[in-house]
Formats: sequence, C-alpha cells, structure tokens
Amino acid sequence: MEWISTEFCQRLRDARRAKRLTQAELAERVDCKQSAVSMMEAGRVTALAHETVSKIAAELGVPMEKAKAAHADKSAASASGSAHCPDPECFSNVPLVVNGALLFWPRPQPVAGGAHCAICGEVLVRVCPRCGAPAATGACCRHCGASYIAPPDTAGQDSETWAASRRQRIADWRALL
Repeated sequence: MEWISTEFCQRLRDARRAKRLTQAELAERVDCKQSAVSMMEAGRVTALAHETVSKIAAELGVPMEKAKAAHADKSAASASGSAHCPDPECFSNVPLVVNGALLFWPRPQPVAGGAHCAICGEVLVRVCPRCGAPAATGACCRHCGASYIAPPDTAGQDSETWAASRRQRIADWRALL
C-alpha cells in the first residue's frame, strides 16, 4: 500500500464527521467493516487496502495525498522489515512497566508469513502508528519514540499488577502449546 499519513487519516475522520456520517454508514457505502474505518481513523494506516482508502476519500470529497519520498522509502523498507500485532490483548505482546508506563514488547511476526497475526488474526503492523517509520524490534519507535501498541484500559488496576497477571496468563497459554 502506498504510504498514507496519520494526518491524512485524521482529515478523513474530520470530513466524515462534517458530513454527519457514522463510521458504520461510511463503511457500508465503501463496502468494508466499521472496525476497519475506526482503526484507520485512529492512525493504523494498514487497517484498510489502498483501494478502500481511495473509495473513502472519494466518498468524503477529500483528495488523496501523494506519497512523500522519505516515507515511501520507509514503506518499501518496512515490507521486508519487522511486523507485529497491534492488539494489546494478543498473547504475542508481552506487557512491561517502564517508569510507571505500561508498554508492550511485541513478539516479531514473520513478514513472509502473511498480513495477519499468527496468534489472533489481527492485521499486522509494519510501520509506526505515529510517524510511519518502519517498525523495528522493541516497544517504541526509534524515530519518534511512540509506543507501537496502545495500552488497554486497565480499569483502575495498578500497572505492575496488571502486567504481572497478563505475563502469567501468557506463560500459561504458551505452556499449553
């Protein structure tokens, strides 16, 4: 897919809201799922195929942006680079607490293995959700410092306690394999 910026995704969201369309209504008009529109609007640029993003842009009257050379190079590099699951609930992502912040260490997925997580089936991410740089190993982007995986709402639990409990569930699941 041609590189699409998170700013472009935000412009699409703003245009949808200006037309007073729900995500479900827009998804129905362009023949995709509401959850994919939601992920795209949240900045997960790989949630939809380029053709579908083009349909959304046309439906909303937003001109498609041109790929920027620097990011086009990053996107090409990411096709052969690291890929990980963006779902914080997936057992491929190990929770850690660093300086009080909940982060996830994503287990790299084989890029040649396909577009979906081998464990939960979520669409794999190959770029940083904030800056579009190719994903690398680790919890955060080397270019902008953003966390690759947004933490879930831990419902008022202490981050350390939640992360320890989650790591135990991951260990129990892996023991079953």
